[in-house]
Amino acid sequence: MSAKRPAGPSSRSAPSSGSAITNAILIAIALGWGLSLLVQRGRMTWPPYALMSSLATLAGCLALVGPVILFRSSEIQGSLGELAWLTAGVSIWLFDIAAMIQGQWRTMSWATPLSDRTLGLIVLAVLVAGWKCGLAQRNWSWTNVAGWMLSAFWVGMAVCSWILSSPGRSSVATL
Repeated sequence: MSAKRPAGPSSRSAPSSGSAITNAILIAIALGWGLSLLVQRGRMTWPPYALMSSLATLAGCLALVGPVILFRSSEIQGSLGELAWLTAGVSIWLFDIAAMIQGQWRTMSWATPLSDRTLGLIVLAVLVAGWKCGLAQRNWSWTNVAGWMLSAFWVGMAVCSWILSSPGRSSVATL
């Protein structure tokens, strides 16, 4: 017996490909906005003297689109990398909204309103709590891998800011 298949594309592939294209557009917009911020601030130079600061800006822009991408996802269960990406993104959104309410919208850094140490420690706390709650399963979805990569960057920045910074400096991103 053979199972009948529909002649056209399946109904599941159309929304997922549209979603993938939308996600790719959102990521491209975030990276484009991050690069434009770096160009406006004069940080796109060779050799890259402010490399960590530039990477922190790009990671902040990716964090801003994380909640949009993850809330649009049709998956019911998330993974630890996605949870960390979502937490960082929501934290940045909330700090941006709080700054707007306080009237600081012209002087604030939209992509990086939190110091690298603060965001790294928040993400580390989410990773440890999620690991303890059993969310650390092997899920190789692109959103989970992206969340883990961003988490590793933020936690690494927090550790480096703690190790390398002098008592008066609270951020490696300003080195």
